[in-house]
Amino acid sequence: MHWMLTDKGKVLEKWQKRLFLFRLVIIFFLMVIGLRLVYLQLICGEKYAVLAEKNRIEIEYIPPVRGRIYDRVGNILATTRPCCCLLLYPQKLKNDKNIIHSYASFLSNVFQEDYSKMLKIINDAVKYPLKPIYLKKGIGWEKMAVIEAQSYLYPALKITAIPLRFYPKNIAPHLLGYVSIITQKQLQRMSDAEPTDFVGQSGLEKAYEKVLFGKKGIRYLEVDALGRIIQVLKERPPQPGCDLYLTLDIRLQKKAQRLLKGKRGAIVAMDPQTGEILASASSPDFDQNLFVKGMDKNVWEKLKNNPYHPLENRVTMGVYPPGSLLKIVTAIAALEEKIISPFTRIYCSGSFSLGNRKFRCWKRVGHGFMNVKTAIRESCDVFFYQLGLWLGPKKIVQYAIKCGFGQPTGIEINEVLGLVPTPQWYQKTKGKPWPKGETLNMAIGQGAFLVTPLQLIQFFSAIANGGYIYKPILVKKIVLGEKTIKEMRPKIKGKLPVSAKNLEIIRNAMIEVMNHPLGTGFHARSHKITIAGKTGTAQLTSLERIKRKKIKDHALFAGFAPAKDPKIAIVVIIEHGGKGGIIAAPMAKTLIEAYLNGKN
Repeated sequence: MHWMLTDKGKVLEKWQKRLFLFRLVIIFFLMVIGLRLVYLQLICGEKYAVLAEKNRIEIEYIPPVRGRIYDRVGNILATTRPCCCLLLYPQKLKNDKNIIHSYASFLSNVFQEDYSKMLKIINDAVKYPLKPIYLKKGIGWEKMAVIEAQSYLYPALKITAIPLRFYPKNIAPHLLGYVSIITQKQLQRMSDAEPTDFVGQSGLEKAYEKVLFGKKGIRYLEVDALGRIIQVLKERPPQPGCDLYLTLDIRLQKKAQRLLKGKRGAIVAMDPQTGEILASASSPDFDQNLFVKGMDKNVWEKLKNNPYHPLENRVTMGVYPPGSLLKIVTAIAALEEKIISPFTRIYCSGSFSLGNRKFRCWKRVGHGFMNVKTAIRESCDVFFYQLGLWLGPKKIVQYAIKCGFGQPTGIEINEVLGLVPTPQWYQKTKGKPWPKGETLNMAIGQGAFLVTPLQLIQFFSAIANGGYIYKPILVKKIVLGEKTIKEMRPKIKGKLPVSAKNLEIIRNAMIEVMNHPLGTGFHARSHKITIAGKTGTAQLTSLERIKRKKIKDHALFAGFAPAKDPKIAIVVIIEHGGKGGIIAAPMAKTLIEAYLNGKN
């Protein structure tokens, strides 16, 4: 009996030990759970409360209405209009092939589009899961109803109303520029940007992006597990962008664009007393609305690879030999350096000999004896060949730079500097010393010398106003609501390197260019207004190559009117147009008469 009690005691002791260990394990796990709860609720409670709130609350940014752009008297050039768009949020697709195929099938049915095309769009979007994309812009009510009815099945789709940019008149597309969906590079650069933002990509739209864009609004939405909106919790409305009033005269701009239709070239007009740009036309041009709506790859490739470069703003980015327009600079240099007087006469036989080479004048039989006034009037090449040789390249370069060539004009939009070639540049690029023949070419605006139409208008406006070089102005004022935020004032950048006496000689010669029977612009004289001008023909290649290939020279004209009290200066360049006095000057006359008659 005793031994039985002893065995029972051992068994009981064994079970008590096991129970003790089991209690320890339970206590340990309870402590772990307790510590974890303390960690989650007390230490990380705020963090997880925010995460939980995010699952319940969705933040939506409200795009502002972009500021409008007007011409100088209030005609709308760029505005916005409401547009219903369909967005796709790729992160909600989870890169699941079945889900992606389901979306592609649904969307191709709704929009009656090719399934494979829609599938490719979605697959491309999935590569950048954090960036929502615009699938469609301008959705009709019927399609919106179909998509909304199926929204619980397709939570990655969202219909949103946004103010979309619209250009109603297709006026000055190169100058205004355009907006389109933000690029990946811009998104990285702009700290407050969203992947669905539309931003300025060129022209004034880009230069004044911060002014035009406005300030986004924000909306806090309570959503359910399927992402459906339950209620709006809080909302801060967006602030519209500022409006721009430009210096452009829409009537003059339209006429300039019509004159350039079917041609390649540029027209730019300026008020010489203020530097205000009155017209800026570049041809061929493009439809800005294509970039806002979005275009398919074929349309973009056709536009981008067009050999005539319709996207290039020829006014600020096109570079041309100035041709005979540069003879004005050569004349100023020669008069100021006292190499010639107003009465100095040089004989033109039709050619000029330098070493064993002959440099021809455009008039084969020659002009006879010429002074500076008659040489400008009749654009005698031989006269300016001789001036170039007497001046030398350094003096011509010095005066060209002081006249604003090879320098930025200071305009807000992108521009190139052109090229004022120097002996150092020639040695570096050609690998040989500057030849004297290059000096002769430079004196008449040929050779490597390159200018932009904007530099030319700045220079000839200074000739018109007494020698003052104004910074070109595109924006007259910036307005928010009824309040003028900023008004642009004329800004003088410098002065031409010419005395009043010598400038008067130049101006009188330019009047004779247009009004004397022997003037190269007499064909385009006005019977209503006295115009002062200078014609130019920029030779592209040798005469023999032009004849063989039937390539015409560029036609150029620069002038101002009324000659004694200038209100407008104008530059016209027609690529491969032929003679400046026959092609470019009549176009300038038409625009000058239209502007001044309208002004009166």
